[in-house]
Amino acid sequence: MIKMNLQQVEYLLVLNKFRNFSKAAQASFVTQPAMTIQIKNLENELGVTIFDRTKKPLIPTEIGLEVIKQARVLQKEVERIKDIADTFGSELKGKLKIGIIPTVAPYLVPLFINNFIKKYSNITLDFIELITDDIIKKLKESELDVGIIVTPYEMNGITVFPLYYEKFYAYVSKEHPLYKKKKINTTDISLESLWLLEEGNCFRNQVINICSKDVKSTNQSNFLYESLSIDALRKIVEHQMGVTVIPELAVNEININKRDMIKPFNDYVPVREVSIIVDRSYLKKRLIDKLREEILKTIPVKMKKIKGELINTKI
Repeated sequence: MIKMNLQQVEYLLVLNKFRNFSKAAQASFVTQPAMTIQIKNLENELGVTIFDRTKKPLIPTEIGLEVIKQARVLQKEVERIKDIADTFGSELKGKLKIGIIPTVAPYLVPLFINNFIKKYSNITLDFIELITDDIIKKLKESELDVGIIVTPYEMNGITVFPLYYEKFYAYVSKEHPLYKKKKINTTDISLESLWLLEEGNCFRNQVINICSKDVKSTNQSNFLYESLSIDALRKIVEHQMGVTVIPELAVNEININKRDMIKPFNDYVPVREVSIIVDRSYLKKRLIDKLREEILKTIPVKMKKIKGELINTKI
């Protein structure tokens, strides 16, 4: 009879994350020998080698990958027991690990975070900015409880709960010819004057699709600048001739004397859907319900409608 314990499962998953005994032990607040012994005991009990120690960093063996996969399931089921207890408890408490994309985080989080903290003082919100692919990966590996991304997005095993629908606007330099127009067409924007986020960012791809351009021919004269930050590109536009594209919530961040640089699109209105995503067998439902509830309270009603209908506010 195998006497594997939950501590060994935890060490196994941490070691798989770091692929290094020293770093894994440090992250688990134990000595390296203690972790080594626990992993070795687990391997002896199972009669298999989980990690190939001849590789640097460590890599799981073929059977090790299957053991790790099942260990994640076991960890999730243990968490589910805690979740059940919290669900029937009278007090809302716990921690939510939230992955959020960088083009949403600076505009959305400040809207609701203070009210949430005041209302739910026993809930800790732990945010980390990540690109969409990393959020989905960490959700599936139980390193995150919830993600906030732009949807639709092709992904298996993930459930999507829309939050709001956000328009795009052009942000035009006062020295640019388009500045004189009240509204512009997406086809008015030349690639040579368009400032973009760096490659790999989904917002960059959305902007390129809006403007129907080929990013490979980008040319900003003798000054090139790609950023992870929409605000950084906005400031570049304010000091250099050019155009960038900003989401609707970012408009609130712009000084009143620069609002005339914001130009709505005339030919069609580009919109992105921002959603909460969870693993299909997600935990901490009560906490996630409250998170979404508080976010929706801060979003204008017009942004919560799609084709004139209000989105479902219940998970």
